[in-house]
Amino acid sequence: MFGKPGQTEPKSWETLEHRPGFAGLREIAERDTLPKLKQAKPRLANPSPINALYGGGCFVAVAGLVMLGLLSSILGPVGFIAGLVIGFFMARPSIEKIAKIQIDRMIADLSFRASVFSPLAEHIGLRYVASPGGGQGIVAQQSKEGLFQASFKRLHEALEAFSGQNEAVAAARASGLVELATVIHIGGADEETKKARETGLTRLEDGFSGDHAGLHFDAFEVVRSPRRSDDGTIYEAEHALLVVLELPRPLQSTTQLRSKKIEWHKPGEAERLERVRLESNEFEDDFQVRSNDQVEARFVFTPDVMARLIDLAHGEEFRATAQADHLVVALEGPNRFDLTSADTGLDGDAAIRLAIQQIGEMLDLVETVAAVFGIEP
Repeated sequence: MFGKPGQTEPKSWETLEHRPGFAGLREIAERDTLPKLKQAKPRLANPSPINALYGGGCFVAVAGLVMLGLLSSILGPVGFIAGLVIGFFMARPSIEKIAKIQIDRMIADLSFRASVFSPLAEHIGLRYVASPGGGQGIVAQQSKEGLFQASFKRLHEALEAFSGQNEAVAAARASGLVELATVIHIGGADEETKKARETGLTRLEDGFSGDHAGLHFDAFEVVRSPRRSDDGTIYEAEHALLVVLELPRPLQSTTQLRSKKIEWHKPGEAERLERVRLESNEFEDDFQVRSNDQVEARFVFTPDVMARLIDLAHGEEFRATAQADHLVVALEGPNRFDLTSADTGLDGDAAIRLAIQQIGEMLDLVETVAAVFGIEP
């Protein structure tokens, strides 16, 4: 283990480039990636359009409005009312100006990450997607209505410009592995609007897509919004790597897997899914599988697939769903593919090598699943 839990010391360039198709990555990294990283600005700790417009900006504006009201109260009731009226008309443009700073940085970050990862991904036959799924959820909804429609529209257009992987994102959401935040809905709203509000609180980033070993796969990072508990404690954003594999033939059942230390991603499924006994007693001690087809469950989650998932997780917990045309895996852990912040504890050449290593490990999983389905490389 290296650095934080779930991280390994990155492999050397010699080892990485020994993998078929990876030769030449070091040259690209030294010629293109490293110079860009040296010029990079630190990433926002929590780049959220909701916080930008309804968080810090609103707080500053309201605080200013209160101060203006208190100062104007010196002139008596008339002055106090006049101060509130003036403050009201100043609040909205003030919030938008404050939010513009954060939104500009978010848009610039999309462009920067695409410029950094695209050459590396294209060299090994993959496509990099900075904004998987595009401007979904509350960003799309608020770009059509609300007080800050213009600001959300600009961000929505930027997210759409760097979008992709729509089918994979839909499969991941259907699997239950992209959890929705709990949102309190104030006032009346139809189900589509409620879903939009909820989905917008889970951010997707750093997508990789391509065909490998006869299978199409997509992978992207899920960043769940920070949570505030009842006692006021704020928990940092959580990260998970989602790997979505498009299977060569549809499954007839639904099978779910989880590490025993974390909860099921769809608790209500317990009524129709039964526990599956795994082939290895070692896996039985650490994982649980449930399905409505025992045979198909053991066919998908073979000892080879389980071993590969454990390698990819690096000691972190993970869950998976196999249903219809997809196998979806969610691996908890640190912020992967993070080249411009201190979250990994690495920077520069080492951070690039770790990102490339993580891509290679995803391809190992694709190869193992392909072998299970009898696909010839």
